[in-house]
This record gives sequence, structure tokens and C-alpha cells, in this order.
Amino acid sequence: MLSIIMPAFNEGGNIYGNIAETREVLARAGNEFEIIAVDDGSSDETLAEIERAAADFSDVLATRNPYNMGKGMALRTGFDYSSGDIVVFLDADLDLHPSQIQSLIGVLEAGPWDIVIGSKHHPDSKLDYPAFRKLASWCYYKMIGTMFGLPVRDTQTGLKVFRRKVLETVFHRLMVKKYAYDVELLAAAVRLGYSVHEIPVVLQFRRELKWGRIRFNDISAIVVDTLAIFYRLRILRYYDAERPPMPAVQKKVLVLISGCPPPEDVLKRLSVDACTSVACIDDSGACEREGVNYFASMADFDHWRKQECSDYDYIGFLGRQHLPTGSWVKNAVRNFENPEVAAVCGPVIPGPLKGTGEKTAAYVSASRLSAGPRYYLHSIRTRRAVSRGLAGNVFIRACGWPQDALDFPFAERGIVRNGDGGVLLYDPDVAVSKPVRPFILPYLKSAARDAFLYGRGDRSGGYWQCVFTFLALILCAGPLFLPETFIALSALLYVALVIFTGVSTFDAGIVLWVVAGAFLDNAVRAVAWPAGLSARIFRGSRK
Repeated sequence: MLSIIMPAFNEGGNIYGNIAETREVLARAGNEFEIIAVDDGSSDETLAEIERAAADFSDVLATRNPYNMGKGMALRTGFDYSSGDIVVFLDADLDLHPSQIQSLIGVLEAGPWDIVIGSKHHPDSKLDYPAFRKLASWCYYKMIGTMFGLPVRDTQTGLKVFRRKVLETVFHRLMVKKYAYDVELLAAAVRLGYSVHEIPVVLQFRRELKWGRIRFNDISAIVVDTLAIFYRLRILRYYDAERPPMPAVQKKVLVLISGCPPPEDVLKRLSVDACTSVACIDDSGACEREGVNYFASMADFDHWRKQECSDYDYIGFLGRQHLPTGSWVKNAVRNFENPEVAAVCGPVIPGPLKGTGEKTAAYVSASRLSAGPRYYLHSIRTRRAVSRGLAGNVFIRACGWPQDALDFPFAERGIVRNGDGGVLLYDPDVAVSKPVRPFILPYLKSAARDAFLYGRGDRSGGYWQCVFTFLALILCAGPLFLPETFIALSALLYVALVIFTGVSTFDAGIVLWVVAGAFLDNAVRAVAWPAGLSARIFRGSRK
């Protein structure tokens, strides 16, 4: 059984004919097949044309993403609906004609390969391809070969064939949703021991534009994503961590959203996961939206949870202005297959980001230098048990959740603490994004306020903030009582950490901005934290 996954974005004028052509080719070859066509949030009639094809042909299935989530996510959506032992990725524009599928399948079945891909760089390939695209592809191939050492010369061609076990093992480990997903998929697969082979293809470029739909900003994003993949693969070893499979039976989940009514984009993203209901706290009684459950207060919700928890398997909590990424609910739920897991949390990543100011603020705020030991709460790190998580991104078991095991979400200054009732598991795949105040002044005001509140004791666990104050004292007053060598080494170490913060962004355009931002952030915290501490002492003395 073959599963052909065709991701489509704004292909309304061609998609019906391309599906019909693909179906005809497969039928002539005598294959048993299914075609899963995925509309990735198109703004034209793509979805309607896919649904028309599904109505006309019994072996075509129409699926969709509720918004434009990127080609990588569209392929994952299609895979969720597939059932074949062999899975084929085929670009919906048919630049690579489906008649070539049979050649890839023949090589896969005849050889000891787990993955077979078409390669534009194979010496026997025939290309009708713009020269500028050839040059860009060749440069990217050289970059990939140097960084990853993959046993293939081309990762980007949109025709690939997989044994199903490969995608079951690798797909849920991937983070890239757009152009660099091919590199991440193949790099992770090779890392996990799967074999890859490439064969020549015939490519006829159909786009009218010289670059197709690839713009300069897209090329820049590909490079940055590729560098990030290298960092996760070689430094973090992110793909090595085992992840449980998705549950065989769908679980019922209630997501409680902070803020009412729930934003439309949040509802769209939650609609990706079936069997998910939405609720929020509405103390005014003025909110009404079909399909949303309303509670008058957190106490009412807690009472409902204790009395009627059997209606749902799990409860998720989503903070104000938090936006789920990918299959947020599914990624969280799979962790509960381990009975020791009492709750699952994930990072709250700054984003979506627009402009240099927001990108700078995002990298500075999520760095080890600024966030301290809790940096994992704002960036992608390895999956593990943790002592604390953010209450705006956490899932719990609906029933049997002891009140004394974990502080209740949306309380205790936004922190969920682990107790004796079970494991609080951090899963980087359970990520949400949250807007960040842009650099310079809005961000620095926010950083100063955070450090002040930590110093005043309004937020727990802010001891890291005092490091910047002590470092400032060493540099400013140290010459009076400390050896010059110690001061110089301290300064050099600090400068090296700041420079590393900038370089680790893998974005040459903002490295200097991030370095400057880290210096200013730390300087502000060095002043604001002792100011908060002074306010705390003064407040205590008055009492």
C-alpha cells in the first residue's frame, strides 16, 4: 500500500488536474495507493479543488491545516491520515512528474534502503531549471555536505520515498516547519541509523518566476534554520532523545485559556488536534462563543474539575497571548502514557517576531545569560524531568491530580512546581509562543521591572539576578580590594559569554544587536535588582 502525500499552498488552478494525473499514473502501474492532499492554509480555492477531487475519486483524501503552517507541517498532517507501508512525498506542482515514483519504489524495495530520494545533483539527472536556482541549490548542497556529512548530494528535491517506520520514528522529533524541514528530516533519520539512497530525476520547472516562490528572505530563513539544526544535532543532541509514540486511542482534552474570549488564531491552532475542547474564565458573563465552555472563576473551574473530571482525560492551560505551535495537544498527551508523569510543561518561546528589535529582544531574553538556570523555559532544550515549569503552558491529568503535588496553574506567580505526586516532564515539542517587547526601550523597561520584582520578592527564584549586581561591583569597585588578574579574568569571561550569546543566534544580521542587547540587559538588571531588594528591606522594616 502506497500513501502519496501532496502538500499544496495556493495551487487552486492546478491541484485538481495534478491529483487526477498522479492518480492515473499510479493506477497504470498497478499500485494499491491512496493520495492524501493537504491544503496548507491557502488563500485561494485550493481546499475546494482538493475536496472536489476527493469527492470524484475514492482513493483521494482531502485534509487541511487551519492556517499556513509550512510545508513540513503539511507533510506531518498528511502522514497522520496515511496508512501505507511506503510513504511518498510529492510536491503538488508536479515539477517532478509522478511517473518517477515507481523508480524510487523499485530501488527502495530492491535494496537495503529505508529512504530513497530524487537528486537534482545526480550526474544522470535531467533538469529544465533556471541557472540562478541551480547556483543556489549547488551552494546549499556544499553547505549541507560540510555541516552534516549526509550520504546524498541533494536534500531539497520534492520527491522522496520512505518506509513508514522511518517517519513514525523521526517525524515527531522535528522542529522546522518550512523550507529546511528536508535537511532536518534526513539529518535526524541518518542520526538514528536509517539508510538513505539517491537516484536521478527528471525535473521540469513550471513556475513563471525565475526563482519560483523562493524569495531572498526565504533563503535567509533556510540558512538560519539549517544552522539551528546543526546546533540541535551536534551540540544539544536533541534528536537522540526517545519520545513516546502517539496514543492509539484519541484522548479527550480540555484547554483552559487565560483571557476571554479566546483569540481566533488560538482557536484555529487548537482545531488541529481532534477531541480538544476549549474553556476560559469569564467573570463578567458577557462572553459568548459557540463551542467554548465558560467558568465564572478559577474556583468554579476547580470545583468542576473535582466533580466532573471523568469527562476529560487531560487538562491543558494556555496563558494570555500564548500561541500553540504545531500539534501542541498531541505532543503533550503522548507523554502521559508513562504513569509516573503527573504533568507536562513546555517552553514559552518569544514570537512571532517582526523586525530587528523583536528578534534582538527574543534572543537576549531567552539566553542562558539573561534567563539563568530557567533558560529552558524560554528556549528549546532536551526532554527531561524538571522541578519547575511555566503555568501558561502545562498539561495535567484531569483526575487523580493531588492538589499538594503541584501548585495550581495560573497561580504562584506563573510557576508550576514539582512535588511528590509525580514527575513534571519538560517536553520541547510542547511549545507555545508569546509576543516580546522590542529592543531597545520597551524591552529594557520590561527587564528592569522583572529584576526589580525579583529583588523585592514578588517573584520566587530570582537569585540569578544578583549575579549581574555582583559582577558590576567587581568591575567597578574591585580594583580597591581584588587582584587585577582576577578582575581581568572575570571581565574576559563575561565578554566571552556575551559574544557567545550573539553568535549562537546563527543570524549574522543581528549578532551585534544581540551582543549590545545582552550588555544593556545585564546592566539594567544589575541596578534594578538591588533597588528591588532595598524596597523589600524597607518594606520589612516598616512592618
